[in-house]
Amino acid sequence: GISEDSRVEAPAFTDAIRMYRQSKEQYGTWDMLCGNETQVLSNLVMEELLPELRSTIGPRLKGKAPERQRTWIQVSDAVYRMVYELAKAQYDAAVARCEQERPQLESTIRTDMDQIITSKEHLASKIRAFVLPKAEVCVRNHVQPYISSILEALMTPTSQGFAEAREVFFKEVTDMNMNVVNEGGLEKLAEYMEKLSQLAFHPVKMQSCYEKMDQLKLEGLQQRFDVSSTSVFKQRAQIHMRQQMDDAVYTFETLLHQELGKLQGKDELCKSIQRILERVLKKFDYDSSTVRKKFFREALLQITIPFLLKKLAPTCKGELAKFQELIFEDFASFILVENTYEEVVLQSVMKDIMQAVKEAAVQRKHNLYRDSMVMHNSDPNLHLLGEGPPIDWSEEYSGQPEEPAAERRRRAKQVVSVIQDDEGALPYGAEALLQPGSPEARQPEQARPGVPPSPADAVQEIREALAQESLGDGARLEERLMNGTEGSGASEEGVLLPGGVTQQGPARDGDGVCCATAASPAPGAEIP
Repeated sequence: GISEDSRVEAPAFTDAIRMYRQSKEQYGTWDMLCGNETQVLSNLVMEELLPELRSTIGPRLKGKAPERQRTWIQVSDAVYRMVYELAKAQYDAAVARCEQERPQLESTIRTDMDQIITSKEHLASKIRAFVLPKAEVCVRNHVQPYISSILEALMTPTSQGFAEAREVFFKEVTDMNMNVVNEGGLEKLAEYMEKLSQLAFHPVKMQSCYEKMDQLKLEGLQQRFDVSSTSVFKQRAQIHMRQQMDDAVYTFETLLHQELGKLQGKDELCKSIQRILERVLKKFDYDSSTVRKKFFREALLQITIPFLLKKLAPTCKGELAKFQELIFEDFASFILVENTYEEVVLQSVMKDIMQAVKEAAVQRKHNLYRDSMVMHNSDPNLHLLGEGPPIDWSEEYSGQPEEPAAERRRRAKQVVSVIQDDEGALPYGAEALLQPGSPEARQPEQARPGVPPSPADAVQEIREALAQESLGDGARLEERLMNGTEGSGASEEGVLLPGGVTQQGPARDGDGVCCATAASPAPGAEIP
């Protein structure tokens, strides 16, 4: 998928995708913002191309529904591959152009930074004076009354999921501690720690955490704010759960590894594990609160901002062109009227969102800490832990060196956590051939990497390429469309098919979750 490591390219790419869709009156989340940059661009082109392709080819498909569906999959897959190749070439060329222009732009920024900032602030003040009164009225009438309802709908399943992750971690460590005491020795500890180090990426053991997000339902709010699907929020919360679990395991591993040299006998080992577990659980509670509050703020913005932009478009969008003259030509590459306009709209609702999350933390209904609470006097050593290489427990303590630890951890992280998405098992657009009328277009998602999409004439270029392809292959394609019996070829590995990736269900058997009988300390306990 799109890398989240970049703080510049990723948001620039997804902002470009979002603005392109908004220019076509498509607001809100978009389920097809998945895969790498080329795949996202291909999905964008296919979204525009499929209705035309469907109206041209759909009536010519023969046979029963399964045969028509199979033929449509073959056709849409072939078109997608062509689109993918063209999008990849154009995207790579755009990236190369950006890299060539980058040194000059960086030089200009360093030289004229003060003037650029002054010019941006002047533009923002003018746009704010024009837009803010309208935006505040819109927020007051159409958004503010529903913020608490949206927040409550998000908080309940998310907080339950994080609480379940905490409980799973506690049970795994407690069970390990009991087994080490009963079975004895550092060799057994090494064996159990190897398993624990992969806990966050174990789909069966993490499944109970992820399932909590299935309860997320925005119901009437989903229609009011034009949210096409809640899957983007479910998946983001599940990714946060996995990251928090991995952080907790890493902290526990590191602290235990530091203690082992000082321990004498199994009793001391048992007490040390219990003491470290309590420290890590306190840190988990604090970090979980911070992560969830950030997630709630981002989700509220992701729901309300597209709605506000759509509401304000009739009265504000057409007037933005007049603000372009306030930008010096030399700074036009750094200051965009559209971006500044969106910043003003964001400011209009941000205060209400921050206040709602703050009030939720004060109530402590979902074990959220207030922003003023800090961990510094509870366990300063936890803040000194740096990122280090994975600990090779088997080689250090069992005396049985196996594969390199880095390779083992890499493979463990390939065990993708089961993040459920019940929507859309058929390839992109296949449902429409089985039902009268095509579904409404879906809508945009959350920000990530790269470069703006292909220009508006890219769709026309695809059409021309399809026409040229059909000249050389017309007879064979006609035969395929008429009989609809040709078997579908296997897609090449690494290319996202038109329908995205087929969802894999979780394994219900196999590794069982260890169930310790002890109850975990209550989350939110006072931090010493």
